[in-house]
Amino acid sequence: MVACGQGSKQNPGGDVGGRTLAGDWDVYLAVGTTPHAGFEGWRRQGFAHFVADSGGVHGAINWRAGGSILEVTQMVTTGDSVTLSNGGSSAMRATWHRDTLVGVLGDSGRLTGPRLRLVRRAEPFVVETAFSPWPGPVSDSQYAVTEDTLVFMRTRDGARLASYIARPVGGGPFGVVLQRTPYERVLPKAGHWWASRGYIFVAQHVRGRDASDGDSFGDYDTDIPDGYDAVEWAARLPGANGRVGMIGHSDEGRLAWYAAVSAPPRLAALAPSAATGDPWRIAPYEDMVFSPVNVAWACLMRTRTMQDIGDLDLGPALPHLPLADLPQRLGCGRVKLWDRWLDHPTLDTYWRARSVTNAIARVRVPVLQISGWYDDSRGPIDYTTALTRVPGHPPLKLVMGPGAHRGIDFVAGDFGPQARVDTRRLQLRWFDHWLLGKDNGAEREPAATLFVIGDNTWRREPAWPLARAVPTHWYLDSGGRANTSQGDGVLDTVPPNAAAAADTFTYNPGDPTPYLIDSRELETSLNEDFAALNRSRSDALVYTSAPLTRPLEITGPMSATLWAASDARDTDWNVMLLDVAPDGTARRVQDGVVRARFRRGYDRAVPLTPGRVERYAVDLWFTSGVFPPGHRIRVTVSSALFPKYDRNLNTGGNNERDSAYVAAHQRVLHDRAHPSYVTLPMVPR
Repeated sequence: MVACGQGSKQNPGGDVGGRTLAGDWDVYLAVGTTPHAGFEGWRRQGFAHFVADSGGVHGAINWRAGGSILEVTQMVTTGDSVTLSNGGSSAMRATWHRDTLVGVLGDSGRLTGPRLRLVRRAEPFVVETAFSPWPGPVSDSQYAVTEDTLVFMRTRDGARLASYIARPVGGGPFGVVLQRTPYERVLPKAGHWWASRGYIFVAQHVRGRDASDGDSFGDYDTDIPDGYDAVEWAARLPGANGRVGMIGHSDEGRLAWYAAVSAPPRLAALAPSAATGDPWRIAPYEDMVFSPVNVAWACLMRTRTMQDIGDLDLGPALPHLPLADLPQRLGCGRVKLWDRWLDHPTLDTYWRARSVTNAIARVRVPVLQISGWYDDSRGPIDYTTALTRVPGHPPLKLVMGPGAHRGIDFVAGDFGPQARVDTRRLQLRWFDHWLLGKDNGAEREPAATLFVIGDNTWRREPAWPLARAVPTHWYLDSGGRANTSQGDGVLDTVPPNAAAAADTFTYNPGDPTPYLIDSRELETSLNEDFAALNRSRSDALVYTSAPLTRPLEITGPMSATLWAASDARDTDWNVMLLDVAPDGTARRVQDGVVRARFRRGYDRAVPLTPGRVERYAVDLWFTSGVFPPGHRIRVTVSSALFPKYDRNLNTGGNNERDSAYVAAHQRVLHDRAHPSYVTLPMVPR
C-alpha cells in the first residue's frame, strides 16, 4: 500500500517523474548520517527488490547475505523526496538523484544511519551464502544453551576480568572456545552458536574494558600472562574437558596469539581470523611509519566502552599539524592510548615486548589462520611466515579469501558465489578435531587454501609461499615522467639501458599525495580506483606496462627495490601496485612504504645525506590474483599516501609532534647500475 501524507501524492506504481521504484537494485552503504569532507566509501553491501501492484509498492532492502535492512510496506512521495517505511518506526528518507535513490535510515523519526544509495541492476540478486573451502563434516547444533553474562576471573596478580559464558545443557565434558576481547563481551549469537554445538563459549574483556579491572587498555603489558591465566581458568570450568581453543577477529586475534606465546598447558588449538600483526608492522605503525587513521580506533576505544564514531568529522581534522593533537581536534579529548603510541616512534623495547613474531617459537599448538587479500591486519601472513621458519613447528593452516577486514562487502567487484567465507565452520571443524578428538580430516587439509582473484576459485596449495612461483622483476623504465602531457613511464621485464635518466618530482607535505580511504570504516587496504589521481597529481611517478596478451597470475609476497635520492634530511618512499582495466580503471592491489631514516633498521633513525643515492627495499605485502589479457600492470612511486601514512615533514625531526615542514626534491633512478623494480611472484599457468 502507499501511505499519503500532506503534500504527498498517491502513486500505486511508485512512479515519481517517470521513475519507478519497482524492480531490482544494488544497495551501497556509507558511514554516518551526513556527507563528510574527503573521500567517502560507498560499499555494495546490500540489494533491494520492489514490486508495484494495485496495492502500491512493497518489497525489501536486504544485506547481500540475506538479512533484512528494511522491510518496505509503505511509501510516501513529495516531489523528489521518498520515504520508505515498514509501517512502524523504521524508515529510509531518500531523494531521487536522476535514476539513483539516496537516503538515510532512521528510527522513530530520528536519523540513525547509515546512508544508502540504490542503483538499479539488470538482474535479480542471488543471496550470497557462506562458503567453506573445507567441505568436511562438523558438529551439529543439538544442545540447549544457558548463559551467564557476568562471571569474574582473577588473574595471578588479583585483577578481576569480566567474562560471558554460554554452556551446552548436558553432562559433557565439552571443549572450550575462548575469545579475549576489547570489544563486546556479551555475545549471545556467538555463544548460542558454539554452545549448541557442544562447546563452552567464553568471551572475556581484557583489562581496562567495561567491568574488568585496570585502566591501561591497549598497553598489552599484561595480555601475555593474562592470556595464560584465562586459558587455564577456562579449562577448569564445570563441564569442560580440559582443552581450550582460542578464536578472535582483528585485535582479538592478536590477543589469541599473545596467549599462545605464553604456552599454557591446556591450550589445544588456535583459530583466529584477521589477527592484527606486530604493532610496528600494522597498527598503530606500518613498518614504523605511523598511520594517523588509527585515530578513529583510538576515539572508538577511548573510554571503557566503545564510542560512536559514525559521524566523526575526520576530513577537515586530518591535515592539521601537529598530528599529536588530532584526537583533541576531533573532540575525543586526551586519549592515553594515542599518546603511548606516539611516545615510541622507533622499534624499541616497548614494541619488542609486544611482539608475537619474536616469541613465536614458544607456540606449540596447531594453528588455523583465516584472512583475506584485502584485509589490512597483516598478521596471518606474518605469523605464518615466522612460524614456518621454526624447526618442528606445530601443524599450521592458512585460508585466504578475497575479503577485507570486515568481509567481502567492502571490496569492489563481484567474486562469484564462493567469495563469502564461512569462518565459523572452518573454526568448528578445526576444533572438532583438536578439542574433541574427532577424526574429521582437518589435520590433513592443505597448508594453504587460497582464493585466486580473477579466476574466482579456491586452490589448495602444499605450502605458503608457492614453490613454483617465479620472482620476476618488473623494471621502471623509459623516462617514467610524472603525470604530465608527456605521458607515463614504462613497466617492463626487460632491464633498463645503461644511460636512462632519473625521474624527478617534488613532494610538499602541505599538499601530500592522497590515498583513497574513509577512515571511519577502519579499512585501510581496499581496491579503490586511483585512475583520476594517477592522471592529476604531479607528485607521483607512474609506470605502466603494455596490455597483457595472456593471463598473468601473481600469487605470493611482493616487494619493490628503489634507487633514489632526496635533498631532504628524511623522507618517505611509497610504492603502489595497480591493475589497470581496458576502460582505464586503475584499482589498487597493494602498496608499501619505507621511511628513509629507518633504511638501516627500525630501531634507529639515521638522517639522509642530501643528494646521496641510496637503495631502498619496500615490502609490498602479498596477493593472489590474475591480471586478464588486455589489462596492464601499473606501479606508482610517491613520497606520501596520506592519510594512510602520516606525512614525513622532511626535516628529520619528529613527524608526529612537529608542525614545521620543508618540500623535498626527489630523484628515482632506473639505469643499468641503479635498477628500480617491483618483484612479483609470477605463477606459471
